[in-house]
Formats: sequence, C-alpha cells, structure tokens
Amino acid sequence: MINGKGRYLLSKERVSEWDILRGIAFLAIVLQHSIGQFAYRKDTSLLDAYTLAAIYHLIKFGVPAFVFLTGATLLYNYYGKLNYLEFIRKRSLDVLVPYLVWTPIYYVYIFPQKVINVEWLKEVGKQLLVPTQAYHLWFIILIFQFYLVFPFFLKWLTWANGKNDLYDKKRTLNPVLVFTGLGYIVLMWASYKYLPYHASTYPGIIQFLISYRNSNFLFYSFYFIFGAVITFDLERWRKIIRGYSYWNFVLLVVSYSWVGYELFIGTGYNLPINLNWSTTLKPSMFFLVLSELLALYLIAMKGTQQKNWMTKVISWFGRYSFGAYLVHALILGILISVLDVLQLTHPGMNRHYVLVTFIIFLIVTVISSLTSYILSMIPLGKYLIGSIGAKDKPKNSAHPAGLSSHKV
Repeated sequence: MINGKGRYLLSKERVSEWDILRGIAFLAIVLQHSIGQFAYRKDTSLLDAYTLAAIYHLIKFGVPAFVFLTGATLLYNYYGKLNYLEFIRKRSLDVLVPYLVWTPIYYVYIFPQKVINVEWLKEVGKQLLVPTQAYHLWFIILIFQFYLVFPFFLKWLTWANGKNDLYDKKRTLNPVLVFTGLGYIVLMWASYKYLPYHASTYPGIIQFLISYRNSNFLFYSFYFIFGAVITFDLERWRKIIRGYSYWNFVLLVVSYSWVGYELFIGTGYNLPINLNWSTTLKPSMFFLVLSELLALYLIAMKGTQQKNWMTKVISWFGRYSFGAYLVHALILGILISVLDVLQLTHPGMNRHYVLVTFIIFLIVTVISSLTSYILSMIPLGKYLIGSIGAKDKPKNSAHPAGLSSHKV
C-alpha cells in the first residue's frame, strides 16, 4: 500500500482479491470465446442464440478486468522504483517471447496446408504486427503498449497525488478519476458513433488506428488508470466499494438492461445474432463493465475472507492464466473440430447448444490451465508462457501484470 505522501509503507500486504479477480476474468474470456463458437451457427435456435448473447454481454468485463489489474499491479510493484530499461527487458522476455512463439504455432494450425517459405514468413511477420488470424493474441499487443507508456502514467499519477496531498489528503486521486472517466465516456461515444463512419476522411495511418482501435491502449486507458488509482489508497477504496454496493447493483441492472435492449433492437428476430452489439468500446458497455468490476471486486474481497475451495480454485486459475490464455484458443479449436465430427452422428445436439457451450468451456478451462501449469514446471516452458509459477521470482516479478499472478 502507498501512504499519503506517495511512499511505500514498510510492509506490503498481499492483495489476495486480485488473484481471485484475475481468475474470474480469465474464466469470463474463455466463456466468451466458447459462446462465440455456437452463437453464430446456422442451426442455433433463436432462444439459444439470445441466451448465449445475454450471457456474452454480461461477461464482457474480461479484458477490462485484466487491464485494470495491470494498472493496479504495475503501480503496486514499481511505484517510486522503476528502472525503465530493465522493466521493458523483463516484460519483453515474459510477454513478447511467448507471443513470438505462439503466433507461428497458430498460423500453422489455421493454415496447415501452406508451405513454409519466404512468403509464409512474410505472412507470419504481418501477423506479429497485426494478429488477425489468432483472434485472442491482440490482447498481447494491447497490454505491451501499457508497459511502454507506463512511465508516463506513473509520472502523471505521482504528480496528481502530490498535488492532492498538498491541499486535501482525503481527496486523493478522485478528481483525476472523475475527469478521466468523463473523457473516456466521450472517447467511447466517438468510438461507437463517430469514428466508424468518418474513418475514410483521415490519413492512412489514422484509418489504420481507427480500424484496430480495439487493440489501442487509449481505448482501455480508463481501466488502467482506475486500477492504479485504487492502489494509491487501497483500504479506502475497499470501504467505498462495500459502502456503495447497493447503488452499484442498481447501475449494473440498469446498464445490463440497456445493453440488452440495444442487442434486441439491433438483431430483432433475425439469425445469426450479432454479438458485436456487445462491443466494449461504447458508452453503455462502459457503464456495465465499470459496475461489474466494482461488483466483482466486492465478490473477490468476500472470497478472500471465506477462503473456501472455490476461491482457491479460482485463484489457481488466475495464477496460470497467462499461459492458459495463450493456449486456450488452440484447445478450443481442436474441441470444436471433434464436436463437429460427433454432430454428424448426433444431429440433435443443436437443441442443447447452451449446455454444450458450458461443457466446452469447462473442458477448455481445465485443459488450458493444466497445460500452463505443466509448462511452468519445464525449464524451457518460460519461452511458451513466461515465467509464471516460478518459485524464485522476486517481488517485482516481470510476469504479465493482468494475466498471471504477482507476488504483491
């Protein structure tokens, strides 16, 4: 924890709720991707499609939660003692190296018939810059941008914290959070209502950034700042989250209903259903995700008090989430291929797509997490999943801050 003058207290507590929140976020992402395999199928019934869509936009907090945790853990571990070059070196080894390995693995899996030659290398090189084939690797590009600009966020928040300390110690960084939130709402409006329709009026590089804004750190910046702000005064924010839980629940219900209404208006009774209505980058989803993050934080805090088998399992998933995230799409793809073969002999399976989705989700979660755990035990495994699970890692571990765990 950080005191009012921006200095570390002598003993840093382990923030156990972050482990639980990380595990929940990982589970949400795997479930999202599992839903995506069935919601668009031509033989999915309207009821199943809407059920899956309703679940889908309820669990869209996954990536924002990881960005939130990235801001929180980076500030917690590096406040006042950041060696930027060493920081980037460690982050590159633990994040970019696995990314460099998994990108060609997925390319071979998606295009097994292609011959490995110069043209193949060019295509893989393009995927390294803009990962469009492996639908989940864009997150690595997103999170590494936050690592690159972290010193600027750190200096700005340190300055803002010092200014508040001079005038009113009780205010902390609330003004920063409020103004950032208002600016972010405007950005979400522009992302949803303006940029898609005016991209062609901008120069080529701007058009490119608009087209791939879902992997641009600016469009997730609020969650990063929110995580960092909470870290400055952790105990106070725990009390705030508990104290305003009722009003937050009201916000969650209203915003979830709003997003559901948008989904119905956009899709109606037409199939396949369009899950893009649940994009994170629009104002209504911002309010939903924000309320969900606060609700999940409250759940995570309660989980740390109970310490039952469920919280231990979720924390374990969170611990190995980076490696599991990298491998889960491959396992999901293989399982779907097997399922398609089974469906030839069991065509009635399409009447139970909601149940099938959850079965696939559970299998993928367990296998991908076990794979990550096993790879963490192998010396060369760090090149596939980073250094997660290492027993001798220091407090300022170089793990991916959002995915995987930190010794905090």
